[in-house]
Amino acid sequence: MGSVARGLLACAALVLGACGGDDPKQEEQPGPQEGELYLVHSAVETNGSRTNYFTLVDSLEGSRTLDYAKSLELPGRPRLYAAKGVGFFAIGAGEAPTITRYEVRDGALVAGQSISFQNLGVKRMGAQAVHFVSETKAYYKDDAQGLVIVWNPAEMSIEKTLQLPAELIRQGYVTALSQWIGRDGEAFFALGWSTSTYDGSLPGTVLVRVDTATDELTWTRDERCRDLLKVGRQGDSLYFFSGVVNGLGYAVKGAGEFGQQDCFLRISPGQKTFDADFVGSVAPALGAGKVGAVIALTEDGTAWLQVADTSVTPTAPGTTYADWYSKGWSWYRMPLATLKEPVRAPGELGAYSGFTFVAGSQLLITQSAADYSTSSMVDLSGGTPQPRLTFPGFALDIARIR
Repeated sequence: MGSVARGLLACAALVLGACGGDDPKQEEQPGPQEGELYLVHSAVETNGSRTNYFTLVDSLEGSRTLDYAKSLELPGRPRLYAAKGVGFFAIGAGEAPTITRYEVRDGALVAGQSISFQNLGVKRMGAQAVHFVSETKAYYKDDAQGLVIVWNPAEMSIEKTLQLPAELIRQGYVTALSQWIGRDGEAFFALGWSTSTYDGSLPGTVLVRVDTATDELTWTRDERCRDLLKVGRQGDSLYFFSGVVNGLGYAVKGAGEFGQQDCFLRISPGQKTFDADFVGSVAPALGAGKVGAVIALTEDGTAWLQVADTSVTPTAPGTTYADWYSKGWSWYRMPLATLKEPVRAPGELGAYSGFTFVAGSQLLITQSAADYSTSSMVDLSGGTPQPRLTFPGFALDIARIR
């Protein structure tokens, strides 16, 4: 999906209004300390002008309201790139193909060196496009070119580029790359294609593997699934789940050129390609009248789904992606191991939300006021949704940086 559409989806949380209960306690942002540390990327948009806030949070437990007075404030549509244990994070510029390194010093976010990918043909910074291997190695994937850039975050220098075959970029279609997922010595993402209007996906996928020691780039074609975008890990088994654009194509046009039942594939420990004897789907458990997609996989083996009730969600011929995302959606969970007995999370049907953050067995989503004036990050893991963070505007990303 294109950057504008994905940006809208990232903040298009379940439009259920603010969470109930007492007003969250106002707490100051963390100063220098040991222990966990998170960075929240949120934004407020006024008359088409967006202001972004990057805010440090020292815990995801309890309710609190973010204080933007101590946040890093940036205009445009920047991207957050971070990983636990690296010791720093990076922000992709909103108006240029540039990445700037940041560190946390005395509770403040301090900018360091920058690096530009403009000479490599990168036009814009992609969401979740960076995979950190170590403090001195990272990969950036550019969907428009089928290009992987190897760069050194310590020296902020480009080391080399890895090019996928030109035929994998299909004229007239949008190249869609999944999230990165890695394990010791290797990193993966999947490549697929959607229509330019984001109302369907072409059959098949390409699994891309990078050997993180040698930077060898390999790829394999698989025809069983399409639109593989979200990923999850259980031990050393890696999972790739089909997305909501595939669901739209299937719901409106049926199984065929632009959609199929939801589908996911697995890479078992020690394997470099998708398992030939495994294809998963949540459709049988959901039953008729519902179209679902796995959005997140928590540490305890729970698959979390966004599910459209097609008696409410538009499916008539000509349905656009904006129509499809607008209403009739809810969250479900079920064990990945059995794919049986799905349980719906409490709450009214609302708009589609692909924004999640997994912390162990916790799953955080966002709930926003209808005008996106305020949002809350809510923990769905227990029997009752629990508000964690409340803030003006809408959420775009969150990452654990320590």
